[in-house]
Amino acid sequence: MLPVEQQQLEVMPQFPRSRPRPLSSKFSSDASDSSGNEKADGQAHEHDNEKTSISDVVSVDGDGKVEGKLSADLGSLEDGAQGLPRRPMRFEAAIFMGIATGFSFLFVIIALDRMLEESMVDGMYIRWALAAVAPLLFCVSLFFTQALVNCVFYTFGPVSQFYTNSKYYSGIAPTSDFNIDKLPHVTIQMPVYKESLEATIMPSINSIQKAMISYARQGGTSSIFVNDDGMQLLSQELREERMRFYENRNIGWVARPPHGTDGFVRAGRFKKASNMNYGLTLALRMEELLEELDKDPARKAALGVDGSDPFMDEEGVLSDHALELAVNETNGEAWASGGKALRIGEVILLVDSDTQVPEDCLRDAARELAQTPEVAILQHGSDVLQVAHHYFENITAYFPRRVNQAIAMACANGEVAPFVGHNAFLRWRAMQEVAFVDSDGKRKIWSESNVSEDFDLSLRLQVAGYTIRWATYSKGGFKEGVSLTCDDEMNRWQKYAYGASELMFRPLVQWLRHGPFAAQFIKFMGSRVPLYYKMSLLAYYWSYFGIAGSFLISVLNYVLLGFTIRVDNYYLKGFELFLACLVLFFAAGNLAHAILEYRLKIRGLGESLVANFRWLPFFLIFFQGLSLSVSYAILAHLFSYNISWSATVKEVESSNFFREVPRIWKRFYPTFIICGILVGVMIVFSTNLVPRGFVIDGRYWAVIFPLALQVGSHILYPIVLNPWLVIFSY
Repeated sequence: MLPVEQQQLEVMPQFPRSRPRPLSSKFSSDASDSSGNEKADGQAHEHDNEKTSISDVVSVDGDGKVEGKLSADLGSLEDGAQGLPRRPMRFEAAIFMGIATGFSFLFVIIALDRMLEESMVDGMYIRWALAAVAPLLFCVSLFFTQALVNCVFYTFGPVSQFYTNSKYYSGIAPTSDFNIDKLPHVTIQMPVYKESLEATIMPSINSIQKAMISYARQGGTSSIFVNDDGMQLLSQELREERMRFYENRNIGWVARPPHGTDGFVRAGRFKKASNMNYGLTLALRMEELLEELDKDPARKAALGVDGSDPFMDEEGVLSDHALELAVNETNGEAWASGGKALRIGEVILLVDSDTQVPEDCLRDAARELAQTPEVAILQHGSDVLQVAHHYFENITAYFPRRVNQAIAMACANGEVAPFVGHNAFLRWRAMQEVAFVDSDGKRKIWSESNVSEDFDLSLRLQVAGYTIRWATYSKGGFKEGVSLTCDDEMNRWQKYAYGASELMFRPLVQWLRHGPFAAQFIKFMGSRVPLYYKMSLLAYYWSYFGIAGSFLISVLNYVLLGFTIRVDNYYLKGFELFLACLVLFFAAGNLAHAILEYRLKIRGLGESLVANFRWLPFFLIFFQGLSLSVSYAILAHLFSYNISWSATVKEVESSNFFREVPRIWKRFYPTFIICGILVGVMIVFSTNLVPRGFVIDGRYWAVIFPLALQVGSHILYPIVLNPWLVIFSY
């Protein structure tokens, strides 16, 4: 088929073709058993004495629904499964968040105390109207105080927990001490769109299948399930190329119609959730039909499945026929192939189309999920998969590495682990348990009405009593792509901001009838998840509102203080906090993180200082230049404006100066117009063209600087952060 493909994986003819054993005990798995008996070098006797399967913990009934043989009280599992020692609960995160919350309350109390003193002096109580924004001050300052406490902890606090295991964190890979008779079947689910097969999808599949081969040698089975949203959109040539690739690699896939075809709707803003729901729904329907086939000897005989041919892959024949029946029920709407690969195992590894995985990840995850049945999601920290290697990708590569280290440290301290939507192992039983009936009457796993479908699933699992855990023992073996352009990175931050607003607030038109807060947010705040976790998430989500409001605050500050309009000291305290953010996040934060890396022995202190400060000018422009775009996303949600984003670019698209200038103007012209007007205003008001009382010149540098920084960064964002602008070839 493809010469590159043949050269990259010559071992594929030996690849296991089995499917999940626990889902249908009647089916044989001869091909996989032969592969599973091949032990890797040095692992020949690794499973000789293992007696207990994860299928002893999880089973499937005749309706294809997963049942657990566990106590309904998941809290009892904290004592350890099968006699394993109980994982400790760390409380550092709770202490640090408590201190940060206390500081935020202190800021509010000081401001209110100042208003009280002034009111007692001048008798003016109208200023107490400002108390209405006290909750805003508290929420926005939470992220600031949390970062401040973290800086102190990174420098002076304990760090040994980073290399241990606890309730929400795994720094050490599970051992083979836990007896497992046969490893569970793992389904690798990969949603894709119109990415390049050769440049993006194929390298990811190659990496995944190396891990699958390793898992087969260790005694497990696995399959790849692709949710292909691009299949029905591609040209005939590219479509056939994908189909041949999937068939040659024994990959199961499901493709749904394009949006708007015969009234078909691809629900959601990202489409990812509805894409995965569509594939899972078809796979579950296939499982139901397969169960019916298995119970009907006459139909099996008509298909030639009568046990007379020892070389026939009976499960494959029946699975393909069941899939054909399921597809026919959609009246040709769905396209699908590879029935055996669509049978969902006890564990799902969710990956993106641009990913790399370590070879032993499936075995390690199977062991850990078997040892701790209360864990529903095992989220692995990821390194960066770089493809362009220009300076913008280097910048965006540094940031997720730093964020992942910060998350890992927080989880090691006892913070509830986040679910980021990829490079995560999910327990299929738990996902089915928290499935819900959507407004269209269909039962679904993933929320199609939320931008942050991963947080929605995580919340439902936690409310049901499950645990989310962060793992770092893969040591960067999991890799993910990053944004290749400043446009894509801005889109990403807009999506996050929209999701934050969506999770906390209803659109304004619903406030009178239902109140301002989203039902999901009320449910989360009233759930039994730890209080410090709620405060931590509040700090995170309100940070987007802080970024969004920074531009407007700078303009208001210029007008109010520049024209010497009388303002209350309550406002001045808020402005001081704004300036303090620059020092904390761009100086102390980088220094503290460099010290943390040194203390964790990730790299030397000098090397870490260089790594953390080398991109400082670019990040100053980046974060100061986000405000208008982030506020646009938040306002779009609050005012029910239909905002959408293009698919993330996964491959390098070479460009040059002459192509980029029109693109920049098309995307950023509203920003340029707004900032251009403000530049003109600042120039005019710094001259004698205006009355003396309105002059805002260099004497008012503290007034001019914040707005100049915001305006300049917004103008420079698409210019300085665009590596293609320096290329003048044509």
